[in-house]
Amino acid sequence: LADVLCGWGVAPPIDPNALLGDMVTGEQAFAILEAIHTLDVGSLNDRYADYDLATLCNEYDIELSDGFELAMKEGWNLPFGVRTFLRVEQEDHLIDKLAKDVW
Repeated sequence: LADVLCGWGVAPPIDPNALLGDMVTGEQAFAILEAIHTLDVGSLNDRYADYDLATLCNEYDIELSDGFELAMKEGWNLPFGVRTFLRVEQEDHLIDKLAKDVW
């Protein structure tokens, strides 16, 4: 959901304790609530990496600053900074570009 909020223009970092109504319009809040009740959680989870950016960088021996710089350059939403879980295609791009000797 935080990824969607950033896509709507809410500036990161997203405070998970903030009131939704303080970040978005009423119409947007309704859309989020509707999505929560109608989306298939399994397919939504499949769209995101299993680890956050910091953990991915550690796992693949990538300097965290390099991973963060790539994310910024590519314009990826990082609502929780380096603790954001990337989309699967972003994870693949990060590994392709920056991982050393993956296999």
